[in-house]
Amino acid sequence: MVLDLLFPALIGFVFVMAAAYAGTLRALEIYFDPEQDSIFLSDDYDAPNRR
Repeated sequence: MVLDLLFPALIGFVFVMAAAYAGTLRALEIYFDPEQDSIFLSDDYDAPNRR
């Protein structure tokens, strides 16, 4: 009975962690590659105006 609840939760957790790991590796690959430009880096050209 406990396995009926634990096994799907474990599968979901492993899937989410694998997706987060792959996304992190992709983001770091883009960040450190001088040939590719990240939208997060190219979007930050101006400081916001604060009053």
